[in-house]
Amino acid sequence: MKYTIKLDKATTENAKCSDCGSLSILYQAGNLTCRDCGYPIYKIKRRNKYNASKQVARDGIRRDSKFEASVADELLMLKAAKEILDYDSQYKVLLNIYDKDGNIAMTKNWKIDFRVHQLDGTYKLLEAKGLEGDDYKWKRDILLNVWLPEHPDYEYEVRKAGYRKRRK
Repeated sequence: MKYTIKLDKATTENAKCSDCGSLSILYQAGNLTCRDCGYPIYKIKRRNKYNASKQVARDGIRRDSKFEASVADELLMLKAAKEILDYDSQYKVLLNIYDKDGNIAMTKNWKIDFRVHQLDGTYKLLEAKGLEGDDYKWKRDILLNVWLPEHPDYEYEVRKAGYRKRRK
């Protein structure tokens, strides 16, 4: 039994499990589940924040967007051609935010899409971006002004997806 109407507590009172016939139905966050057998009667499909579809790259790792998967495919080809040594996915960077006295006021973790190991022993932080949100902008500023000067063997690059603007 699949529900296509808007679900609320009143509609779930008359719901019945099509698997075991139980009337004990759990309504939680828009999903309907049988309390007795655990059968999912109705499940809301969650969408990505920016409407991006996940894709598996050639290295077998599922990426957050098609553009990020294409950048991963490009890095895999560069590794096969021995133009780079290797690359890491979802590299964690610890960003320190300092107060006016120079003490650490707060720390934030940021996962950058790729860390590329260059042939000369340096590293490149590579970010595949479709849209630049406000959260990304302030983290990028901290990375450029605080973290990168502390780590001179790193450089930072952003690859932007070329989107066309829609006509109204």
